[in-house]
Amino acid sequence: MADWKPLLILLFAITCCSIDAQQTAFPEQYADVIFLIVSPETMTTSAFEEVKNLISETVRQLDVGLNKYSIGLAQFSGVGQVEFVLNTYEKKEEILGHIQRITAFAEGSLQTGSILEFLLETFFVDEAGSRLSEGTPQVVVFIAPSGARDDIMEATWELEEMGVKVFPIATESFRGEVQLGAAPPVPTNYPTVSSLLILYLTLLLVCSSATIADIVFLVDESSKIGSKNFQLIRTFLLKVVKALDIGSSNVRVGLVTYSNEPRLEFTLDTFKNKLEILNYLKNLPYRGGQPYTGKAIEFLRKMVFTKGAGSREKQGAQQIAVVITDGQSLDNYIEPASKLRRRGVTVYAVGIQNTTESGKLDKIATYPPNKHVFNLKFFLQLSNIGWKIKKRLCNEIVTKTFVVPSQIQNLKEGCKETEEADIYFLVDGSGSINVSDFKDMKTFMNETIRMFQVGANMVRFGVVQYAETTRTEFVIGQHNSIKALSEAIWNIWQIGGGTQTGNALRFMKSLFKKTVRNNVPQILVVITDGESQDKVAQSAKELREQNIVILAIGVKNAVQRELEEIAGTKDKVFLVNDYNSLMLIKHDIVQDICSMNVCKNLRADIVFLVDSSGSIHPAEFQRVKKFTQSVVSGVEVGLDAVRFGLLQFSSDVREEFQLDRYSSTPALHRAIQEMQQMKGGTLTGKALSFAASYFDRDRGGRPELKQYLIVITDGESQEPVKMPAKAIRDKGIIVYAIDMLRANNSQLVEIAGTQDRVFLENNLEFLNKKILFEICSQENLCKRAEVADIMFAVHVSSGITALQLKSVQRLLEAVVNGSIVGADKVRFGALVYSSKQKVHFSLSSYFSKARIRGAIFNLKPLPGQPLTARALNFARQRFGVSYGGRASSHAVTRILILVTDEPTAPSDRANLPAALRALKEDGINLVAVGMSTASKAEFQEVLGNKEQLLFVQSYDALESIQENLMQIVCEKSKPVCSHQLADLVFLIDGSESISENNFSIMKNFMKEIVDSFIVSKDDVHVGVVQYSQDPQKEFSLKDFYTSTSIKDQIDSIVQLRSSTYTGKGLRFVRSLFEPANGSRIRQGVSQNLIVITDGYSADEVDDAAMALRREGILLFAVGVGTINSFELLRIAGDAKRVFTVESFDALKTIKRHIVEEVCESGDRHTQPGSTLHLKQSLRTFLPRLLLQMTSLPNISCTAGSPPNIRFRFQVLSQTNQIVFDSDFEDYSEEITQKFLDAQTSVNTYLNADMLQAFGEKFFTVTSDKILLIFSDGLDDSLDNLRKHSIIEIYVYFEGLDALLIVGVSNTQNLTELREIEFGRGVGYNEPLSVGFANIASILKRNLDIIAERKCCNVCCKCLGEIGNHGDRGYPGMKVGELRYKLLYCFIFLGIFLFLKSFHIFWQGESGFIGYPGAQVQEWACDCFYGFFFLFFFDHLSYKLLSFINFQGENGDPGVPGIKGSKGVRGRRVNTCPVYPTEVVFALDMSEDVTPAAFERMKNIVLSLLGNIKISESNCPTGARVSVVSYNANTRYLIRFSEFQKSHLLLQAVQRIPLERSTGRRNIGAAMRFVARNVFKRVRQGVLTRKVAVFFANGPSQEGDVINTAVLEFSALDITPVVIAFSEVPNVRRAFSIDDTGRFQLFVWERQQSENLETIVYCTLCYDKCKPNASCEVSIPPPVPVDVDIAYIMDSSSSVGREEFQKAKDFVHNMLDQFVITPQPRESPGGTRVALVQQAPRGFLPGRSQSPVALEFDLVTYSNKDSMKKHIQESVRQLEGPSAVASALQWTVENVFFKAPMQRKHRVIFTILGSQTSKWDRERLREISLGAKCRGFTVFTLALGSGVSDWELTELSSSPVEQHSLSLGRVSTSELAYAQRFSREMNNYPSPELQEECENLDRGDAQQQTSIIER
Repeated sequence: MADWKPLLILLFAITCCSIDAQQTAFPEQYADVIFLIVSPETMTTSAFEEVKNLISETVRQLDVGLNKYSIGLAQFSGVGQVEFVLNTYEKKEEILGHIQRITAFAEGSLQTGSILEFLLETFFVDEAGSRLSEGTPQVVVFIAPSGARDDIMEATWELEEMGVKVFPIATESFRGEVQLGAAPPVPTNYPTVSSLLILYLTLLLVCSSATIADIVFLVDESSKIGSKNFQLIRTFLLKVVKALDIGSSNVRVGLVTYSNEPRLEFTLDTFKNKLEILNYLKNLPYRGGQPYTGKAIEFLRKMVFTKGAGSREKQGAQQIAVVITDGQSLDNYIEPASKLRRRGVTVYAVGIQNTTESGKLDKIATYPPNKHVFNLKFFLQLSNIGWKIKKRLCNEIVTKTFVVPSQIQNLKEGCKETEEADIYFLVDGSGSINVSDFKDMKTFMNETIRMFQVGANMVRFGVVQYAETTRTEFVIGQHNSIKALSEAIWNIWQIGGGTQTGNALRFMKSLFKKTVRNNVPQILVVITDGESQDKVAQSAKELREQNIVILAIGVKNAVQRELEEIAGTKDKVFLVNDYNSLMLIKHDIVQDICSMNVCKNLRADIVFLVDSSGSIHPAEFQRVKKFTQSVVSGVEVGLDAVRFGLLQFSSDVREEFQLDRYSSTPALHRAIQEMQQMKGGTLTGKALSFAASYFDRDRGGRPELKQYLIVITDGESQEPVKMPAKAIRDKGIIVYAIDMLRANNSQLVEIAGTQDRVFLENNLEFLNKKILFEICSQENLCKRAEVADIMFAVHVSSGITALQLKSVQRLLEAVVNGSIVGADKVRFGALVYSSKQKVHFSLSSYFSKARIRGAIFNLKPLPGQPLTARALNFARQRFGVSYGGRASSHAVTRILILVTDEPTAPSDRANLPAALRALKEDGINLVAVGMSTASKAEFQEVLGNKEQLLFVQSYDALESIQENLMQIVCEKSKPVCSHQLADLVFLIDGSESISENNFSIMKNFMKEIVDSFIVSKDDVHVGVVQYSQDPQKEFSLKDFYTSTSIKDQIDSIVQLRSSTYTGKGLRFVRSLFEPANGSRIRQGVSQNLIVITDGYSADEVDDAAMALRREGILLFAVGVGTINSFELLRIAGDAKRVFTVESFDALKTIKRHIVEEVCESGDRHTQPGSTLHLKQSLRTFLPRLLLQMTSLPNISCTAGSPPNIRFRFQVLSQTNQIVFDSDFEDYSEEITQKFLDAQTSVNTYLNADMLQAFGEKFFTVTSDKILLIFSDGLDDSLDNLRKHSIIEIYVYFEGLDALLIVGVSNTQNLTELREIEFGRGVGYNEPLSVGFANIASILKRNLDIIAERKCCNVCCKCLGEIGNHGDRGYPGMKVGELRYKLLYCFIFLGIFLFLKSFHIFWQGESGFIGYPGAQVQEWACDCFYGFFFLFFFDHLSYKLLSFINFQGENGDPGVPGIKGSKGVRGRRVNTCPVYPTEVVFALDMSEDVTPAAFERMKNIVLSLLGNIKISESNCPTGARVSVVSYNANTRYLIRFSEFQKSHLLLQAVQRIPLERSTGRRNIGAAMRFVARNVFKRVRQGVLTRKVAVFFANGPSQEGDVINTAVLEFSALDITPVVIAFSEVPNVRRAFSIDDTGRFQLFVWERQQSENLETIVYCTLCYDKCKPNASCEVSIPPPVPVDVDIAYIMDSSSSVGREEFQKAKDFVHNMLDQFVITPQPRESPGGTRVALVQQAPRGFLPGRSQSPVALEFDLVTYSNKDSMKKHIQESVRQLEGPSAVASALQWTVENVFFKAPMQRKHRVIFTILGSQTSKWDRERLREISLGAKCRGFTVFTLALGSGVSDWELTELSSSPVEQHSLSLGRVSTSELAYAQRFSREMNNYPSPELQEECENLDRGDAQQQTSIIER
């Protein structure tokens, strides 16, 4: 035996499994080691002995014993034979002795398919001594022949997923193994020591390419984790931290642990290096406690991801949280997790051990869960999946920075192919969606439409909302601009109600038909949050049959199956965890829509290069094949369309087929499916070299087309890949690299060339759409001409044939088709010429493609000699405004396309140069197309730019130049940044690493950017600084004001050629942004710096870049050849302003993207006016507005004291420093004047930085707050402001209730301001503007509503109509006008409102029609309410304010107008109902109901309705009414949402017909239907009442059902009224349990007996604060009951921590329902309570151990307070098996029968959270029946979904419905329902029980039981 073999085992069993413990100085780790000898019958005797010796030698070197190493041994040969399991022996000598005794097992054959099953059932179980669940390392050593390799590897993959270390050893390596005459052994490819060590070291360095991020770990340290498992978590943290590039400027790490409370271990900026963090983690203590995950996540958001705690979000660092939890929480974590994600934090969730539903982690983690959720069964798996988590983290960091911005740009480009489409959003507006979620849905729609070319003849949108009914918000074509659509979407209000998706889909069918356009795709995007109440499949199918494409988006509780029924295919279904995740799928939705056209007419060569090495699981290899097939299916395959080739590689390369082998999709699919995995090494470099030639013509390639190589690999190459990959890319081939999770990202980038062409996907299923979209979007750099005026000037000879003319017309048509046509997009005109010129159509004639194409095909040639020069001059004039062209100030590109088939006439030839110069001077681009006999030399001579000349020999060849012509036009027509004010500075790298040619390319790139702007003294200014070792100014912003002079100056720049000191360059360039150097920063002009570099800086860049950004300068970082340089992110501060290219030649590909970003940033800044005029403006309207704001109306629940208003003024600088700050004081003109003086010297911008600075510096008050901002517009992106308005403010102003934004009178887009507001309430989202005459009144109403909601605890407030305005005052004396501009910005904040001693409703003051409220008890709200005002008049031109005109001296002010009369005083009326009420009427339609009786029912309903006010809106006031009918079944007649007008409701009730039936009356079933269905969708609110009025023509026999229904009514707080026309004894008996007096039964046998007033005053109009005297019911105090009650709580390990806590709360709260006897031992009466838990750890039947833990018995405590204290402080979860039957038996014998003074009534209350154990389940029926036969009443409460219906039935007394309750989810509201239900549980005897007990007695002679009367 070779000496290394036992050492191999020791190395990996001890070193690898315990490697982390040894590295971190933890106590030594031991392991469970299992040896499995596979197919021993194939070994010779000597080889088998050698195997035994190897195992023995290994065991001798291990420390075997209890709590140390455990050893197991088995043989497997088709079936398994166990030698000994892990707990068989505790001594090493016993193990060695057994090993020596074993012989080869040869019962089976070489079939190892069940090896895994054998191990799982035999060794990895507690009974065998496995410590897997405790976190002890697990090791399996396979000793097997190479023939069993595949099966061994299959088992290995599965075991490693469990966290088990597997080491296979080939039996061929043992002496004597090779049989006589057999061939030598072949390599087995089992891992070697060196290869595994390399892999381990590689994984440690996996994050070397991700160098900037803020990562915080949130770790559960609760008691259920256990110290050993916490050590595994600690080890995991050490591994991850080791892999990160830790540093204060690189990756920062924070750590929070939590149990009962979160504990901040260290913040993001606590430690500066990795070693400090590792040392801290080694000593991280374990504390234990209860898990409160929600509180911990909230702590992360408020205290850790903040600037003060080291967060660098503002510097572009990604914010990442990793939550490690055992899946249980005692608080709600969903809402805190949602807030954290809204904060912009990417959340990963690692769920361990007790996670019963993966969906729980989905609610924590970022979407999609397959990338952000890790579900583990054992803590031990952390060691195995640690590298996966590290890889995901690193991929996230790299992708967000370098891939996502590029993908968004590609998506926008690709969507230009979608020129026409009709898209409807069908959105769920049901009551289950809250206000913020509905707003998120509207935001999603608004952001989606912005990705398309919207217009009347382009992409059109409509929106339909549905709930129980369907409502068209606006139809397709109603709004044809993004602005109008956005406004319309924002004005959508939620319907509320049920969810009837099927009905809504049917509604869409006719709607689509009304807007159909020929050959225009129709698309429906459905968004829903739950399961539909009606069927959807048929309705959706009919829509799809109408060729409507349906995308189904499900949110929260939506059902996957139903979504697939809607969409018709899984591919068009999107399911997200929350509405804020909609933004994460926005691009997927848009891509799906745009993909319909993006690959149209694609011609390309695509070759797959597939990794086929042995490390790839066979199932994964099948997925690769499926992926390649899906890509093939996504395009048109053909020799003249898309061709495919396929190569696979491992240690060698194998050709499957080359590009011209197959020309059809089915043939390609078959060839791909037949590919067989090679299973060798990973030689990617060799494969790339091999693949290079497969794009050549002799291999079927077409080099003239786009060619793509798609490399798919799962591991690191064993050889270099950089040079072979570069050789392929140098041939013009675009390379994509797909990582199946295990590959090295740096190598993949070397293969693809750029990070944005690397796909880091472990799930290939979702990748095919992405990569196809990338390929199809890359076909041309320019997709569509976007904005241009294009004229065709056409001359064709008179002898041209019709077919030849058609070729010319098709050429023109191709240009039109390749453009986005529209009045504000591309305009077309055409003229024909010869010796004369004739306009065929002008630039303003047509704005649709169809009409332009029609005009082109009507084009007729003019006879005569061509005078081309004269035609060019004629065409030049036709670009004028009077001919339909656009003014030069619009900076629209002008293109003249000259098409001719003859040379110009000799007489005109000399005029050509002058005509061309005139075109150039007017900025008109000439593109010439010559054919046939036209003179190519003539054009080449005069045109100059040969790239703009296309020439063909014949008309037929015109088709071949269509693409070239379209590309030229597209490139020329790129829109410039018109109407743009900006200061633009270039900071360019002039270091020696840049060649002279590349430096020249960089200068040309700058010139192209300059050409994209209007450069002038009043528009864009440009400056340039070059840097190397030292920087140098080339020219400043004030030196040149024309494009020509700037470009000449750029050409003259001489390269410095030294080192690269970017930091020094950034510090130097700051001076160019000073006013002295031409910067207009103080005028609010956009400041932009474009940094271009080709390498890493020799000095630090962070501080210099941050200083520039603090000044409001936007930095754009362009890296050339610096792949994944996070230094660029440090410079730019935002990933979307980072641009990377592989070479200088590729700079042209990002030019347009940079220009768009500069334009977008400039649009957020506006030009200011003068300081003097600002002061005048403020003095005019601000004091007047503030004075009106000082008097707010009384809050409804106050005692009449008016609010106290105080103001505070603050002014900030642009860097967010305080310039002026007052205290909170009463309004003062003196303070206002000081404020006005201070604010004129600074600028302020409404952006995210301002909001954050405001929160950090200005607010220390902890009261409830409203933030009111006055602004002239946004100075930041909507995305950024949305995030910070809602998130940052919550972070710093905890308790902020609303954010309101008021636009000043010239604010351009009020809708944008509204999109970042929150908290105004339903129905009050009208725009706010100081331009509104009644703005003060509007603001007071809004603030009043918010105060009502917060301080009076009502969901909203309904106000009366505004009082009439007073008469207009007499006009003042007329003075002149002066139009002026406002300058600078200022901040004004203030107003504190004190509210005390509140009451509920209020009487309206002047102008409001209020409604009276009852005087109820006061409570101390003491709401300290502050209203804080921010005013922003940020540098926006005030053009409409008119005050003074300098036409002589100013006139005297006019005489003030007479004060208007007082508004109409609000009326006090007696309203019924007093509170918002939901009323249901149930009409009896059973078999014995006569028409007369039915008419009597309707008359009663109509009379009752005449006394109540019907709600006319969704506001919670008045009554909503529903009507149902019932017999044996119940059905809807009228739903709550159907009628909001009283007269319409009355008419509908009157028209209800009697439907005769044979159905018997079942009022109990009708009651349950109403409770469970009709009242499912009600208006929410603490004051909302629910009333159900049932009519009964006679008795109903189902007493049990009625009793159950009454219990449910009581629990759901529903007030029932039964009006019977004859006696109903079952109802009377059931109602007798009511002790509140709310349940009413009226038996009116004759019409004369009817007394409706009682129902009106005591039910429908009941006012609990001022009840009618006749309605008062004396509620008796609790009556002592002689009863013994024992609660049996399920405390097993299967019960979740949340369920266990809820069970404790339930028992705790139920104690309040009883009068506990003060003398439990002596008193014969009163209530006594006992509590037991089941079952302790290790309990099994037949042992002496008790099945319960007795917490207290019936005589332990004499008061409920002592019991409650015991429950809260002493009850701990046992975590043993579930044994409810054993516990029940023990409780009867030991709690009840052993107690003194036994009570007559005995109740057992079992609380279950899981199924009982199998061995206990067999005795359950017998034991429970025995208890019930002894007179015990057994109630059962099931928490969660783990309890079977069978157990509930067997345990509970009869009727089961009244003695059991199952809660599927354990929320607070559900628990309250259970408490009310349990309190009212009836104790009805069961007639069947006697017989059952008698049978039980006969079966057990020794135990004669009798029925004790209950």
